[in-house]
Amino acid sequence: MNELGKKLARIAFDERGADYLLAMREEHGNVAPSMIRKGEDAGDVRVDLPYQLVNILSNIYPWVPKGRIAVVCRRCDEKALNEIIKRNLMDRDRLILIGLACTREQVALCRCSDPVPSKVDIGEANAPVREDPLMVKLDSMSQQDRLKFWTSEFRKCNKCFGCTLNCPVCFCDDCVLEEHTFTPELGIPPSFAFHLVRSMHMSDKCIECGECERSCAGGIPLLTLRKMANRDMKRMFGYEAGDKEKVSPLLTTLEGKLLEDGEHVC
Repeated sequence: MNELGKKLARIAFDERGADYLLAMREEHGNVAPSMIRKGEDAGDVRVDLPYQLVNILSNIYPWVPKGRIAVVCRRCDEKALNEIIKRNLMDRDRLILIGLACTREQVALCRCSDPVPSKVDIGEANAPVREDPLMVKLDSMSQQDRLKFWTSEFRKCNKCFGCTLNCPVCFCDDCVLEEHTFTPELGIPPSFAFHLVRSMHMSDKCIECGECERSCAGGIPLLTLRKMANRDMKRMFGYEAGDKEKVSPLLTTLEGKLLEDGEHVC
């Protein structure tokens, strides 16, 4: 067990009463997510990989026996869990968050405006990036030039669905992008609607982790597209995804009541 593993085990099990710890662990030269039980050797833990543990947690959560789960979380992971919990997909009381501060390089790569978790347990807090340079450039263009830019970018898409499969807040049972009314099954690249529908659908839950952009085989600047949609959501509704208490205006009626009797919705 390395020193980091000892520290995480102490925080998770001794200080915060967890029964399990979800973290990245290196074994035989490979690094992978591991669910570590209380009393088990945590091994050689790693936190230097920009890996979305929330996706792993979402998949295994229903199958984990009763008990509290500690998970290593960056600020974007923390915000993703807030969105998941608000939709009744997880129980907040079962989760213990161990805050991981992103490095200066990671903050710059994601052009992150909110990089510091609520509580920093690992690493040191770094200053946010105030502006996305590409977004600033696009804002200075005419609508016609912006349309040319995104048309050119979207032609790179091979509809691999990497942006949806690796998104920590893409949790709908029925994916709107697989509904052929707006996004025909055949044809590569997909229609313009493929990207616009996803951008609008994610505008109240995208936590700007950048996983879509990192996963894109075509190198499309999807994170910038998400940031622009999020900005519009904030301007129109005063809402930012990842808020711990505030519910998305798209999940409520005009009277402020939750849709579908409080059941989780996309």
